[in-house]
Amino acid sequence: MLLWLFSFSNWADSYSVDHFRAIADDVNRAPYPVYQQLLAIEKNKSQLSDEAYLWFLYRKAHAETLLYFHDDFAKTVELGLSLIDQYSSAEVVASLKSYAGLVAERKGKYKKAIALFKEAMSIAERENLNSIYTQTKHYHAYTLSLTELYESSLSDLQEAYVEAYALEDQFLIALINETYGAVYGYMNEYDKSIEHYNRALDTYSRLGYKPYVAEAVYGLASTYRYMGEYDLAIDKFNLYRENIAYTPNQDISYFGAYGLGMTYAEKGDCPQALAAISTALSMNGQIDYDAELLKKQAQCFIEQGELTLAEQSIDQASEIFADMPQLEGTRWTLELIKLRGHLAFANKEYEQAYLLVQDFYQRYTKVQEKNSNSQLIRVKAAMELERQNVEVSLLQQRNKVQQLQIAEQALENRQQTYLIVVTLMVLVLIAMLAINQYRAKQRILSLSITDPLSGSYNRRYIFNHLDRSIESRSAKQGELTILLFDIDNFKEINDTYGHPFGDEVICRIVQITQETLRLGDSVGRIGGEEFLCILPRADAEQGKAIATRLKDNIQHALFTTEQGEQVTITISVGVSELSNDVTDRGTLYVNADKALYEAKNSGKNHVVIFQVKG
Repeated sequence: MLLWLFSFSNWADSYSVDHFRAIADDVNRAPYPVYQQLLAIEKNKSQLSDEAYLWFLYRKAHAETLLYFHDDFAKTVELGLSLIDQYSSAEVVASLKSYAGLVAERKGKYKKAIALFKEAMSIAERENLNSIYTQTKHYHAYTLSLTELYESSLSDLQEAYVEAYALEDQFLIALINETYGAVYGYMNEYDKSIEHYNRALDTYSRLGYKPYVAEAVYGLASTYRYMGEYDLAIDKFNLYRENIAYTPNQDISYFGAYGLGMTYAEKGDCPQALAAISTALSMNGQIDYDAELLKKQAQCFIEQGELTLAEQSIDQASEIFADMPQLEGTRWTLELIKLRGHLAFANKEYEQAYLLVQDFYQRYTKVQEKNSNSQLIRVKAAMELERQNVEVSLLQQRNKVQQLQIAEQALENRQQTYLIVVTLMVLVLIAMLAINQYRAKQRILSLSITDPLSGSYNRRYIFNHLDRSIESRSAKQGELTILLFDIDNFKEINDTYGHPFGDEVICRIVQITQETLRLGDSVGRIGGEEFLCILPRADAEQGKAIATRLKDNIQHALFTTEQGEQVTITISVGVSELSNDVTDRGTLYVNADKALYEAKNSGKNHVVIFQVKG
């Protein structure tokens, strides 16, 4: 490995497109040695073909992003995009577009990033570049989470995970698990976040991908910070700083300093926090991360009575967010209102402080309603608790100050009025949260696409998928066939061996079906023992061949009861094809059902293609 620089006598032939394709694993394992060799190749770039040079730039950008050479990465991607022409392969074009999205995302230009990711996914989907499509989709999902579109983000991640699993690509699965960890961390689903980060870390460690190991450790540290497990977070951030020794780039230390600064601030250790934050801000970091550091810096300055410095930090963060319109109205920007409220209180501007804090929670509640789902309800509950604690703290401090300024009776009157207002606000917000929680639960139920017993798609989703497949077929004139099958004598199986064994049979048959079907085929459970398979790019005869193979695989599988008895299971299958005469889901399904009925009447354990009776 990594000894490929002068492996061949003919230099230009040595560094072909296939060569640059082949070194992806080397880059992931040891990006810096590969990067040095790529720089040596660049000195003779004129000897590379146009396509090989584009691949060289893509692989150079690959190494640069892992080494955190972000400025060089952006320049390399820009150069690559400028050299694309009509003869460039779709694979390298989609890859460079995807990297351009990463450049935009790191600059906080989320709208542009999302557009670039969609463009890359469109190219990859059109050309059946499944790995590039899946990796870009996971980038897209993470960017959506940064703008607090968690529901859309999780939907994208689920689709990407299914694709990666179908490709049997352990690296892609680990990437998606890592992104799941980040999104669940943002949503305060800490147990899920840690679970997914650990899965990713385990895979990266087995693959020997040092940059990704460091990223997963950083993610764990961040989640521990969100949990309030500050000592664990500090340990992980320090471990992260050890793991980034693979790159000579000192700017990567920014993220370790960022994590420590945020953690110490949240822990309440402002001297340590301010030192770490100062270190991070002196580095070449990410602009959106700088804004978060400035917010923590302002909070510490307020606690230390450095109110002018606090105001300066808040203003600097505001300027950063002003150039990031996609974050307008999200938690990241709304927190500035709360900070200004804390600053107003420290300046003894109590009425202004109260109005600002009230404005913050009213706006944030509206954001929560807009993005409501079951995970976000927990975020809102946490915010409600924080709101009450802050308001109680403000009230206590205000009472102490006013006791020195006004008469006892006047103070008591104002306290009573304030308490009534706060109590009403709390009751209204609690009622709103209860309503949102109910709506969110109903919504998440409707979004479920998986049958809870078998793990296959459920009835609603498989029929919706069939509708989409028929529409797609109409546009592209592709072939489409469905298989409708059920388990022969299933009632007798349940009556003889018990329902637990029947459930096991259903799960096993779904597993065999998924292993038998082709990549791109789908299966869903539409009844107790009845299943629907969708076969794009297949006519009736091809569908019959697949159905026969499925029938034989199930018949020859071993089904063993708890008593050790081996039972043979068979299925009957009806096959129906979309055609010029059969253009809608209803007719297609009815035809398959008729064929299934004929297969049953033929003695079961048969496959029958629907034929129009003469």
